[in-house]
Amino acid sequence: MKHSLRAKLLAALCVVLGTNVQAQDLGAVFGSGGDHFKKAQPGQTINLPTDHSAHPDYRSEWWYLTGNLKDEQGREYGLQWTLFRQGVEWQEADKPKINRQIVDNEGSKREQPLTNPWLTPQLWLAQFAITDLATGKHLQDERTSRQGPGLAGASQGVYWLREWALKSEGVALFPARLSVDSAIAELDLRVSNRKPVVLQGKAGYSEKSPGNASFYYSFPRLALAGTLTLDGETRKVSGQGWFDHEWSSSVLAEWQAGWDWFSLQLADGRELMLFRLRTKAGRANPENRYGILIERDGSSRVLAPESIALTPGKTWRGPKGQPYPIEWQLNAADLNLTIRARQPNQAMTGRFDYWEGAVTVEGDATGLGYLEMTGY
Repeated sequence: MKHSLRAKLLAALCVVLGTNVQAQDLGAVFGSGGDHFKKAQPGQTINLPTDHSAHPDYRSEWWYLTGNLKDEQGREYGLQWTLFRQGVEWQEADKPKINRQIVDNEGSKREQPLTNPWLTPQLWLAQFAITDLATGKHLQDERTSRQGPGLAGASQGVYWLREWALKSEGVALFPARLSVDSAIAELDLRVSNRKPVVLQGKAGYSEKSPGNASFYYSFPRLALAGTLTLDGETRKVSGQGWFDHEWSSSVLAEWQAGWDWFSLQLADGRELMLFRLRTKAGRANPENRYGILIERDGSSRVLAPESIALTPGKTWRGPKGQPYPIEWQLNAADLNLTIRARQPNQAMTGRFDYWEGAVTVEGDATGLGYLEMTGY
């Protein structure tokens, strides 16, 4: 049964204002909605750097940076920073009617709507996580906000929620500086791209199921360097990262349960990104798979879905008993690979329930990467 738009707004505001509401699965948030937001359609062109900014005509959007870091003592860390935007659909009867009376040059009176930044129907969430592989700790924090007057946004080279921000150093998205001042850790990183942008799917149009798609691009290899302050100790760190930007109004179909998404940076200079959208138990709909192999020179080729085989292995129980697979066998692009979590405990347990963590790659190639799992 569909919720009313008023109920959607109330639930979203409860999340933003910190009311005790039950966490949602990340995949459910990005499902198909019965609202009036624009939907991603094939044939539209991604225009950079303009499209680095927010797209409020679409319901959901996220900017996402992950990485594997090492400090000067050889200690290693996983890193996740994500900025989410969620549009709220107002019913006509719910829209606040705030007007002022003005008098024009001829003495006629008329009503003019007031612009109130607090009423902008955009909600924001930033999440930050550090996996301390030396101690086995997985630390996480998040911030929520209405868009309001300067509280959060993504425009003119700044992608921020209050004091957590990714700031470009020029017209291009990268190089940029990522700054996070959190109760769990402080991070100050310079982020530079080592390969050009990759438009996912068909020129940036990424179909997830018939009628459900997103616009999606990636920077598959970033150089990360700066400082991480953890447990009162400031450590110089460096490593490699991955950046995604995606926007949509409907990602999952009703018959899809969630996704498993891999971004793998191979030691030979290539990258492999894959995802599968799982079909709910008892449904006959086919599982959607997508993969892309990015060569050393930045050229890429999309893999045939039937050539991708992802087989889950050993599982780890999440905080709510979710059976997250933390070992995988992958066959794709003539590569036979084993993917393993660098540690099992990397579940995210804030406003959304999902698993997001650093992984290793072994087999026909070696490397590091990140894995995201939803809907378990």
